[in-house]
Amino acid sequence: QGPKTDIEATNTLMTRMPTDTAPDRLLAEVHYYTPYNFTLMTEDQDWGNQFYYWGSGYHSATDTAHNATWGEEDAVDSLFRLTKQQFVDRGIPVVVGEFGAIRRDNLTGEALALHLASRAYYLKYVTRQANANGILPFYWDNGALANLGFGLFDRRTNTVFDPQALSALLQGASE
Repeated sequence: QGPKTDIEATNTLMTRMPTDTAPDRLLAEVHYYTPYNFTLMTEDQDWGNQFYYWGSGYHSATDTAHNATWGEEDAVDSLFRLTKQQFVDRGIPVVVGEFGAIRRDNLTGEALALHLASRAYYLKYVTRQANANGILPFYWDNGALANLGFGLFDRRTNTVFDPQALSALLQGASE
């Protein structure tokens, strides 16, 4: 695993791999939760607000305080490009062992619809860009189905709980 499993810290600090005692068995593993304000942050802070809306074409015209102000497509592209150059291009496989964005079911109406659409776009974009850079992404389904959860599947009923997110992941993987 990269330092703190953080993709940025890994790109900066993990300049070499440990000695591989079994040839061709090592890989690098990171997590991707950029930007934190969109993926994991659960309440506004004095240093910054939560981002409910992420990505080009998904910002709110009425709730501008919760639009992403950093960490959008250009950050995904840059961080995955750096990871590719540092590892994949040198023959070292990379796994994103966790990534995702919480579902903010506490929003209502147009705000909720726009959030869910931007979240689906985020999942599709991150999946597509990881694959485009030779990185294998794994979505973090923690089983949580309530507000601020990551769950895709209802494990009690063996059904798909979040078809929009699942569809976005599958679309990103197939592009």
